[in-house]
Amino acid sequence: MLGRESGQTGLAEVYLWSGKTTPLVEPGSFYDRFAKIRPELLRDEDFAHWYVEGKGRPSVPPSRVAGAYLMALREGCSDREAEQRMRFDLRWKWALNLGLDDNGCDHTTICLFRGRLLAHEEEGKLFKDLVKRAVAAGLLPKRALQVMDSSPMLGAAAVQDTYKLIRTALHKVVKAHEKDLSEELRPRLKRYLKTGKPDIDWDDAGARKQELNQLVRDAELALTELPEGEEGPTAQASRELLERVARQDVEPDGDGGVKIRKGVAPDRVVSTVDPEMRHGRKSSAGRWDGSKKHVSVEPKSELITAVEITPANAPDGPVALELLEQQAEAGLAPAEVVADMQYASGELRAQAAAQGEGTIMVTKAPTRGDTGYLGKAEFQVDLEACTVTCPAGEVARFPRFRPGHSTEAVFAAATCAACPLVSWCVQKPGKGRTINIHAHEDQLQAARERRSRADFDVLFRQRPTVERKQAHWNRRGGARSRYFGQEKTRLQAFWSAAMVNLERLMVLGGALSALTIPQGQPA
Repeated sequence: MLGRESGQTGLAEVYLWSGKTTPLVEPGSFYDRFAKIRPELLRDEDFAHWYVEGKGRPSVPPSRVAGAYLMALREGCSDREAEQRMRFDLRWKWALNLGLDDNGCDHTTICLFRGRLLAHEEEGKLFKDLVKRAVAAGLLPKRALQVMDSSPMLGAAAVQDTYKLIRTALHKVVKAHEKDLSEELRPRLKRYLKTGKPDIDWDDAGARKQELNQLVRDAELALTELPEGEEGPTAQASRELLERVARQDVEPDGDGGVKIRKGVAPDRVVSTVDPEMRHGRKSSAGRWDGSKKHVSVEPKSELITAVEITPANAPDGPVALELLEQQAEAGLAPAEVVADMQYASGELRAQAAAQGEGTIMVTKAPTRGDTGYLGKAEFQVDLEACTVTCPAGEVARFPRFRPGHSTEAVFAAATCAACPLVSWCVQKPGKGRTINIHAHEDQLQAARERRSRADFDVLFRQRPTVERKQAHWNRRGGARSRYFGQEKTRLQAFWSAAMVNLERLMVLGGALSALTIPQGQPA
């Protein structure tokens, strides 16, 4: 049954013990402002559908638990520490409207609250509602410029080497089938019923190779001999994990065994504790392990308007459409989006322009590396006339351009052979120069035209806004995942982003008006 905050006051109320000359909480501080905003932002009625009316004991008011979780993210404390702060920290009591004799809630209640958010698929509801209210209050103009970028979010699990990956994956599978181990299999696989590092000389290359080969052979044995019949989803996931990690890092050594493969396998699993973690890179030297968080920010208000979480190795570009969809749900349709080269593909530009009221991706146009020959940029491509003009003034034609379909223009070999620029233009002697017409050549031309405008550099100087906001987000729970799995990490990202927006609204001074629920609209 839903529990609600009581409006009844008592002698233990914190505000009754706060003097005017020496207040317990500084007026205008975060805690003071949060105490004023919280009743409007978090209401027990918004969570009523989680409970069956009239059955069971009243729950801890979910609005209070939600407030505690937001503050825990803000201050980087665990659920247990949040429980302690609700008991002993007067600032928390003030912010959450707790009496001096009110202990708030148990740490397990915060955990159950997150579980219910996930069960009802409402992990992003608070953040999205906050953006909708900011739009309704006029703090976020519908067609305002947006800035997009991504940044690392470190995983909560430790990265494991190949030996640890295979051994722990074997442990999961063998443990799930312990009762199915036959007399023949038990002596071979019983070592995996327990966890722990094998007792070998790890400084001996031969011993390491022998252990690797035994792990791979035992993994193949477990996969082929242990029954698959009535496996539950957890056991089946463990089997699929073992099949993957047993093969991703090894290759035949030529002597009937295996060895560690050089390089990193594509989409490599890095942990059996959190199999959704991945290697990510911002540069050749800057690697991290975990997830990647994507964000869109309106640079004038510096409010986050959309958030998404992907594996660390996922490309940035396709996620832009998901961010635009989130903004559309909130009533936003940005006229332009400033982003880096990860968002510069012609396909993405076409999809963004076709979505909603049309959005222009403002990025630097992609270019090819210097090959020593004249590049495509030196040629004039006329899509309407279906012609390509080379630097020497020669013209080649191509079939009618259709967006989404690539084609090419080929100059006559004799024409190129007589041209004084042939040695700088044609790589294969006796052939004519070929210019590929991209499937989204129209979008790439539009990008180059946008790049030539005088205001391009002014717009591009807005990019540091999103980097500054990412730093703010990292201080409020966006730097590292507290949980295992993309689903829970995504929940954390949405709620920490909501806290970042709350703090920004407090700075803007428009928080109360932004959080007011318009008449006749649901929260």
